[in-house]
Amino acid sequence: MKKLLSIIILVLLWGNISYSNPNNPTDEWLADKTVNQLIQEYGYKLFSITPSGSSTTVYTLINRKIVVSCVVASGNPEMKLYCFLP
Repeated sequence: MKKLLSIIILVLLWGNISYSNPNNPTDEWLADKTVNQLIQEYGYKLFSITPSGSSTTVYTLINRKIVVSCVVASGNPEMKLYCFLP
């Protein structure tokens, strides 16, 4: 019974580690976010827009001390939008 209780507690604590929020984002949390969502729903501000190639644009967003970069590749069907922490 003691082992079962300790396993349940460890599973609950381990499951909580994978949760992320806008104040402490991870690359997994950013994977399904768009630039508009980050600006309108989570309070990020647009810092810069950098065209890097004929069909690729890099958006840099900030929220307090958190910097997020989003790459928009309109010519690449496999990677339309990708946001990440630099």
